[in-house]
Amino acid sequence: MPTPKDVQKLIEDAGGNITSMGGLPDGSGFAVASFPLPKDHWLYADHDNEPPIPESEWNPAAREMIIRAARYAVRCATRNGRDMDFDPDALVQCMVVGMLGPRKLP
Repeated sequence: MPTPKDVQKLIEDAGGNITSMGGLPDGSGFAVASFPLPKDHWLYADHDNEPPIPESEWNPAAREMIIRAARYAVRCATRNGRDMDFDPDALVQCMVVGMLGPRKLP
């Protein structure tokens, strides 16, 4: 069974930082770690920041649903604002769920 020092070394060797670690009453343990995004992550790519959809008339109801979906995504990706070091890929996935709803599995 790995020791806390083993876990800490493993996470640090992978480029992460432990934000919390401890033991649980049942004898198991936990660790919460933060890892930086890779340098080639899509978030850092140069682009013109043009919207992916051409200019159009907005449907007010659709606009409101998009705002609600975006707020849902930010809340989910940041644990309701408690985590400012959040995963942009999680934000995008939460936006998809907020826009389309949970995926129905076959």
